[in-house]
Amino acid sequence: MLSDKEFLEAELKMGISFDNTHFVKLCMDSATQMQSYPINSVLDFGAGTGIYSYAYDQLGFNVKVYEIWDAHLEYIKEKFPYLEIINTPITTDLMNFIEVAEHMTDKELNALFKKITPTYILFSSTSQITENDEAWGHINVKPQEEWINFFAKKGYKLEKELPLPTNYTKLFKRCQ
Repeated sequence: MLSDKEFLEAELKMGISFDNTHFVKLCMDSATQMQSYPINSVLDFGAGTGIYSYAYDQLGFNVKVYEIWDAHLEYIKEKFPYLEIINTPITTDLMNFIEVAEHMTDKELNALFKKITPTYILFSSTSQITENDEAWGHINVKPQEEWINFFAKKGYKLEKELPLPTNYTKLFKRCQ
């Protein structure tokens, strides 16, 4: 498996960076599609390079950044020193949960959703198994229907499928 520094370096080489205007636009457009929902606060869980956090912040959302890898945290602090980084996930109106769940076990996911209950979850996780999954730390690749069932068991319904940031992005809403 890649170290946090190797992972960040690979992401930056792929253009997952603040220096890539196309990726920044994708993140801005992804965040913009959330403006029509009753959302004020956002938890960017597994924020990576922090570009989604930046986008939500630019649109006026109250953003909390949660990231466990030191290399990514250093990048975020360098590029976006004004963003609020938190050490423990908290409940917000929206959880931005993009390409993170495949890096977590079901046990870790279950523990997370016992601690926090966001109203909405903007979710994207690959369902494609590749030869690079081990290196990328993809330990929990599921078909999309399994993710829908997983969130249903946590009390979330599929609100709608969204076009961004990936072609398998879903918006879940907590059932009241």
